Amino acid sequence: MAAAVPPDKARRRQLRDQYKHAEREARAAVLPMNREQLTALVEFVDGLVVSEGCDHTLRHARSWVRDHDLVWTPIARGLTELGGYCDCEVVMNCDPEDVFGWAE
Repeated sequence: MAAAVPPDKARRRQLRDQYKHAEREARAAVLPMNREQLTALVEFVDGLVVSEGCDHTLRHARSWVRDHDLVWTPIARGLTELGGYCDCEVVMNCDPEDVFGWAE
C-alpha cells in the first residue's frame, strides 16, 4: 500500500503546480498564436535555419507569419518577449511545450 503524502509536501506540490500553470498561461498570453501555429512556425523556421543559417533577424519567422495571413507586429513582440530575438532564438526559446505546456 502506498504511503500517504504528508500534508505540507502535498501543499507545496499543489502550490508549485499552480505557479507553473500560471507561468505557462502568462507566456501563452504574450503570443497571439495557438499551439499548432507556433509548432508550425518553429518547425518552418528550424528547417530554414538549418539549411540557410541565421542572419540574426526574424526574416524566416516573418515570412511564415505573412504566408499565413497573420499580423506580424504582435507576434514579433510575443516572440521577442519569449526570447526569440532572431530566427535561431525562436527555435531555441519558443518551444510550444514551454509556452503552452505539454500536449494532452
